[in-house]
Amino acid sequence: MMIVAFVMPVAVHGQGVIPLKVGVLASLSGSVADVNAGELNGLKLRLKQVGHQIAGRKIELVVEDDAGDPNTGLAKAQKLIERDRVELVIGPFLGHVTAATQDYLGRKGVPVLPLVGQTPENVRQPNILVPSWNSAQLGRMMGEYAAAKLGHKSAMIVSSKYSFGTRVSEGFRAGFTAGGGIVRREVYVPLGTADWAPFVGGLPEGTAVFSAVPGVDAIKLIKTRHEFGQRDSMPLLTPISTVDGMLLPAMGDAAVGTVAVTHYFEDLDIPENTRFVEDYRREYGKPPAGYYEALGYTIAQIIEAALKATGGRSDPATLLAAMKAVDIRTPQGRLRFDPEKRYPYLDYYFVKVIAKGGKPAYQVLDVVRSVRPD
Repeated sequence: MMIVAFVMPVAVHGQGVIPLKVGVLASLSGSVADVNAGELNGLKLRLKQVGHQIAGRKIELVVEDDAGDPNTGLAKAQKLIERDRVELVIGPFLGHVTAATQDYLGRKGVPVLPLVGQTPENVRQPNILVPSWNSAQLGRMMGEYAAAKLGHKSAMIVSSKYSFGTRVSEGFRAGFTAGGGIVRREVYVPLGTADWAPFVGGLPEGTAVFSAVPGVDAIKLIKTRHEFGQRDSMPLLTPISTVDGMLLPAMGDAAVGTVAVTHYFEDLDIPENTRFVEDYRREYGKPPAGYYEALGYTIAQIIEAALKATGGRSDPATLLAAMKAVDIRTPQGRLRFDPEKRYPYLDYYFVKVIAKGGKPAYQVLDVVRSVRPD
């Protein structure tokens, strides 16, 4: 367990203000450990910039590692609520851990901000507010784009076998087939698989491939495809998480040609992102590598805006209502929630991985502005 002291206040019988405890439930070990650590860096950066204090309340982060395991996640969620007495939970990250914890957190009523986009099934509880995409919608948008704009007629799905991987792939299938495309085969690979050759070898050439694969597994997928000569013969379509900027250096030229859908990339040319990239580089001695650092920073901004609106009050009903009402400028652009759907309106970019200066980078193909969440 790692505890990082920040600060926030609420008056206690004239004795001053108590800190606001914020629980972070992340997968800090396992195949997505690096991206979770990057997101935590973004969160800490914004809290440091505001002096670990918002609206007179000091913030105290209590960070727990769920190890990407549903049972561990539930146990750690119970610890955060019952022993640490947190008033707000950030996380989990992986969809199957969110599925395992959402009913417990729903009964407790504390506001919950998952660390990444979630499936609609993982947002059943009214206290969950997702600061990122609807996974099914994200996949559907890529499916529609692949059929209508990229001209693909047939595709295969090779994705990770967990709730995000399967649900975003179902979204792709729905969008692609609605546009006249045919999905010829679907393969779902367990998280943490060491050898991807059995799942990648033997796929028919001349067909696009949609893959939703996170972290280290994505690197293995991309490199294995390249070893089988599929980079150019079988175009790869993905959500940004498969070719996140943090992963691209390890993928190298093998990722070139991949088309991804995202609502953030590190070269996004808006003032808020320029400042974020400069501040992140100054704090950590390197630029943010991808989407997750920016999302961690954005989550801190959501909390900041909500607490300012409540004057530091953090009872669940007041804080959740204020979070739903935020309308802020973030490194990802403008962020505001649909209060009923509990997902944000977002600008979505379709980007292609290209070689630039000897390194993989993103080229914007299309952008769709202010997309309403499903």
